[in-house]
Amino acid sequence: MKKILALSSFFALSSIWAQDAPRKHWVFLSETQVQFTQPMLGTDALARRAAQGIGLRRTDFALQPEAVGSVAQVVPVVGRSRWLRALVVEADAAQLEALGALPWVRATQPVALMKRSLTEVAPGPSVALAECEEGVQGYQYGASAQQVNQIQVHALHDAGFDGAGVKVALMDGGYSGADTYSAFQGAWQQGRVLGTWDYIDGDTNVFHLGSHGMSVWSTICSDLDATFVGTAPKASFYLFKTENQLTETIAEEYHWVMAAERADSLGVDVINTSLGYTTFDNGIGDHSYADMDGRTTPISQAAVAAARTGMILCVSAGNEGAAAWKYISAPADADSILAVGAVDEFGIRASFSSQGPSADGRIKPDVAARGLGATVMNSSGNVATSSGTSFSSPIMAGAMASLVQAAKTLPNGYTANDLIHRVRMSANRSFAPDSFTGYGIPNFATVLNGLGIQPDETPRNWTLHALNNQGGWLLRRSEAGLADELDVVAIDGRLIDRVAVPAGQSEVRLDPRSYWFTVRSRNQVLTVPAQ
Repeated sequence: MKKILALSSFFALSSIWAQDAPRKHWVFLSETQVQFTQPMLGTDALARRAAQGIGLRRTDFALQPEAVGSVAQVVPVVGRSRWLRALVVEADAAQLEALGALPWVRATQPVALMKRSLTEVAPGPSVALAECEEGVQGYQYGASAQQVNQIQVHALHDAGFDGAGVKVALMDGGYSGADTYSAFQGAWQQGRVLGTWDYIDGDTNVFHLGSHGMSVWSTICSDLDATFVGTAPKASFYLFKTENQLTETIAEEYHWVMAAERADSLGVDVINTSLGYTTFDNGIGDHSYADMDGRTTPISQAAVAAARTGMILCVSAGNEGAAAWKYISAPADADSILAVGAVDEFGIRASFSSQGPSADGRIKPDVAARGLGATVMNSSGNVATSSGTSFSSPIMAGAMASLVQAAKTLPNGYTANDLIHRVRMSANRSFAPDSFTGYGIPNFATVLNGLGIQPDETPRNWTLHALNNQGGWLLRRSEAGLADELDVVAIDGRLIDRVAVPAGQSEVRLDPRSYWFTVRSRNQVLTVPAQ
């Protein structure tokens, strides 16, 4: 009995020592006035706001120096957030008590130590790399054709919108291999990698300790013609490492907040977050599903603030759909963003894809894209398949980047909220959204048409005619003055044939097929039924 009592006393003392040990806390400030002098925004960030009619807000300016100084006199400041109007400090119980007595301090809260769960299925087989083809009009998607075509991003690409001039930021784990693998060489050679930062080590080297971020990036950036093409192959990128992928356990939420605020200041248009967090050690206990309301966790509060700046956020819904938790993870619960679930090649929800709704009853996830058997570049530098909402989210983020490029051509500008709404309404379940895939699988061809953008002046004049006696199909065009090029594509995305049509030729005969297929010209798609 004495031994049991001694052990009990030891554990009690250990608990007290642990509670008194310094740890990171948010310190939320009570500012009397903010100095509205120079916003903490670059030229591109100001231009993004102006283009969308978004005025400057208090959260665009630095924290009040007097408030920061008063806290720094008690304990060193290790981070700060203009969006949350808060500082991050590492403090023990006595220091927290002293901070609480300051007139500048509104409240304190432990920085969440967030646990990420990667329940992705085993990677699929590698795909042999093909030689890149020179001088080809448009993209041959190769292994990624199905995930591109499933959401009709090729319609954007065919119209000339492939992310060029659009800034995308990724918050993820390591990007090992992304500085050398073939899928990314175009981005490096063309100067489209604009910056990197490792929030774990505090340096620019993000190319070590894990390749999850690299695989995520590949679904957007890859430009290996006829082998693997991403959804925004000409976009520009910032790569931020906000967690240590190798530990697969703990990440501090303020890293993500710092990265998102930096993205805003740099004028980023689209953020992808292929990280989701379902459990939080805040010194008391894990958060519950009730906290997935977009307002409770600081990381979700920051996601909402990011959306208010005119950036478009795509966030993995989470991979807990078949687990005990089963619900979406933070920050997918935030409003005004796109939380992205996972489907297979047939559009059927992947069982691991996390469910909604948010705790306050909003539709979640918002949309879905290919996440089961998605084409990615793997850690060995080979084109392969892998699964998880980690990949459905960047596929969607690249599509949104290509859409932003198109929207920037509109004479009256655009807003991020309007584009998000149009994408939701284009999806196949928009008439009856649910808690599994939300509004469903978007159709970016529909979104583009809805915006009224027709940058290519080539006439849409091909018509399809059945050759009943001989079998097969005949394509005719009424205006034959321009050269054209037709892609004959199987329903699974395979390129069957490419037909060059010279100026002056008005007819093209197609052989009969035993399955449905499509024919694409530069700005027209014809569906051809089986014969």
